[in-house]
Amino acid sequence: MTALSVASGSTAGAKGHRRLPGLLSLSLLGVPLTALSLPLVVMIPEHYATVLGLPLAVIGLIFTSVRVFDIVVDPLLGAAMDRTRTRWGRYRPWLILGAPALMLAVYLLFMARPGVGPLYLLATLTASFLGWSILSLAQLALASGLAAGYDERSRVYAWLQFASLLGILTVMGFPIISAKLGETSLTPTQLMGWIIIVLMAPAVALAAWRVPEAAAVAQRHIVGVKEYLSVVGRQAVFRIAAIDLLFGLGFGTASAMLVFFVTAAKGLDRSAVGVVLIAQVVTAMITVPAVAWLARRLDKHFVLGITGVLAAIVSVAFIFLPDHNLLAVSLGMMGWGLSFGAFNLLPRAMMADAGDELRLESGSDQTAVLYALLISSWKLGGALAVGLSFAALALVGYKPALMAANAPQAISGLEMVFAGPSAVLFLLGAWLAFTYPLTREKHAAIRLELDARDARGEVAA
Repeated sequence: MTALSVASGSTAGAKGHRRLPGLLSLSLLGVPLTALSLPLVVMIPEHYATVLGLPLAVIGLIFTSVRVFDIVVDPLLGAAMDRTRTRWGRYRPWLILGAPALMLAVYLLFMARPGVGPLYLLATLTASFLGWSILSLAQLALASGLAAGYDERSRVYAWLQFASLLGILTVMGFPIISAKLGETSLTPTQLMGWIIIVLMAPAVALAAWRVPEAAAVAQRHIVGVKEYLSVVGRQAVFRIAAIDLLFGLGFGTASAMLVFFVTAAKGLDRSAVGVVLIAQVVTAMITVPAVAWLARRLDKHFVLGITGVLAAIVSVAFIFLPDHNLLAVSLGMMGWGLSFGAFNLLPRAMMADAGDELRLESGSDQTAVLYALLISSWKLGGALAVGLSFAALALVGYKPALMAANAPQAISGLEMVFAGPSAVLFLLGAWLAFTYPLTREKHAAIRLELDARDARGEVAA
């Protein structure tokens, strides 16, 4: 079943809207969004287990449940955004309405005091992920309208990825600087929460004010579960989502155990976690322009496959790093940083290309739905990683509580669970990337036909 409507997507509109102020404003929104996404996976599970005393198995179950819930909600949010019609556009109203709700959820989640129970974590985590989904979907959908060409999209999403990495650097680096400057009554987790809240309001306001939406063209919306599944089942769309899931699960597995790995397995102080994460993020920021440059000279999917193989090699190397050596662990994280930027940048640019193919063949502009699928796949990878990793830690006998004594076998098990699954997942994702079907040449042909049809104001049959 289809319904005729009007939505954005013309090449002429996109070209007219590719202005630097809009791209900068949209990119800056990634700072608070990514500043939130990393602590949700790395710090919040460990904080609720070690500081607030919730059982590992319960935390893992909650994170998995919330992410599974997101899989259902995110496509619905995307469909609602694609059908929104206001004088301010499709996506700007969602930015403005989603920001206050997200800020409140972040406050409750990050400022929790000892004594909170599983239901508190469930409620605040659900609200935080829901708010993050709304703002992230709006950001990615707006970005897809800023460029239509294969190489132009690599540049646009490189800007977004660079700003996102800056958000990680901000949230991880500020507590370290604050600790050097003097004592504070805030825990590192609480300080991260306040950073996110303070940055969120101006970033959303600037994006809503400065970022344009592409001109409208005639098109059809797809409605119904059957039609949605047909979109998900498209070869290019499904392949991108699967790659994103595998890479998200690979990094999520390691991220969920990073604090334990650095402190228990490598014998470093907890403050070293921030240092090694900064090493990874700075490396990713430096290499993002190089990734975008390579993607303009090689096909995006080929570059993505290369970075997957590199990440797998680095994962195995972690097992052999010497203990009590901050430099060695930092170098390992820098090795991951070489791939981290590409894992986020390239699938998002590739999904915009897949959206062109979908619109040409079906007449349906499902931009937000496609990015909802991408966000859900990454969330699912992170959530399954928390649940599976914490369950694996319990099986090998590792105890996360402060001052807990762990046997050498448990520490060895921690190292294997930290590095082994990630390597396998990265290799699987790399194989799917190397065999991705939508090449540069195919997309160029799609754009020529799509632009011609848009100029005539026609819709696919």
